[in-house]
Amino acid sequence: MGIVSKLFDTIEGIYWFPVIALALFVLFFSVMAVHTLTMKKSKEQECGKLPFENDEKYESPEV
Repeated sequence: MGIVSKLFDTIEGIYWFPVIALALFVLFFSVMAVHTLTMKKSKEQECGKLPFENDEKYESPEV
């Protein structure tokens, strides 16, 4: 672990990388949460049907 610490100590500004990664993570999931919560009901139902809309493989077999 000492080798890794010494290696990262030589990189200028390395402490900003985790802060930037956390900020991007929070920003992305906040935007997705707002988008999902403000979606219209018709769009939500349309997106819910997408994978199985015209897929014969998943239709129930006729007996």
